[in-house]
Amino acid sequence: MSIHFPVMLNEVLQYLDIKKNGTYIDCTLGGAGHTAEIIKKLSNKGKLFCIDWDEDAVKKSKNRFKQYKNIVFINDNFANIENICKRYKINKVNGILFDLGFSSLQIDDEARGFSFNYDAPLDMRFAKDNPITAGEMLNVYSEEKLSGILKEYAEERFADNIAKKVVFFRRAKKIETTKELVDIIRKATPAWYHNKRIHFATKTFQALRIAVNREVENIVAGFESALKIVSPGGRIIAISFHSIEHRLLKNIFKAALKNNLIKLIVKKPIFPGYEEIRLNHRSRSAQMRIVERL
Repeated sequence: MSIHFPVMLNEVLQYLDIKKNGTYIDCTLGGAGHTAEIIKKLSNKGKLFCIDWDEDAVKKSKNRFKQYKNIVFINDNFANIENICKRYKINKVNGILFDLGFSSLQIDDEARGFSFNYDAPLDMRFAKDNPITAGEMLNVYSEEKLSGILKEYAEERFADNIAKKVVFFRRAKKIETTKELVDIIRKATPAWYHNKRIHFATKTFQALRIAVNREVENIVAGFESALKIVSPGGRIIAISFHSIEHRLLKNIFKAALKNNLIKLIVKKPIFPGYEEIRLNHRSRSAQMRIVERL
């Protein structure tokens, strides 16, 4: 079990510019690392709404923070943030936090199939009511579609080879576990690719996870809605972890800037410091962007 460090916590607390009586939304509750520190800065009149698509994350936090009367936990997709605000009659929002990707709690849960370090069913769903799993994609999608997913969502250079090998393998046997998928990727890629710093299965697992959970579509919907609901002077903080997310956020904020919806609080992304990366390996690829609603 790994230790769960909230990524770039000090920077989040600094740039969220928390007003003690303000209303804040943590769109990606996860292990509640950011939530635990944000709530300490709020008075009893302040309000914190925490959203997560993963019902396990919501259940754990409800129990952990039951002494606080000013936290509301919501099991929903952050793409629905506009409807969530209507439902909970949230009229003024002083700040919104997005810590994208998946949480350490999900990686550590062997049964969820997010990690190639465990032999587990190929699930990869953030929410149990999500209709399709990674295993179903691998066993049903065409070679061309699988290759497209690996290219679009992970820029996997051996996408064609891996997709071809998946289709070849599944003719004889249904692909069911993470170990089977790792073996397929190993056979589809050259030996030198297996000795790189980043594990050779990383990109394929990333691409499948993004596709299963429709992460790109949800990020676009979530941020477009966040820009509508955050109050003038309110801030949006986005922490992203890979080139697909980085590029997506850059383009979303570029368009908002062009339309005079926001101003940039920092012109370039902020990166975690050496000490944080040493303590929390997951933070090494993180980038933080901060904007303020005009």
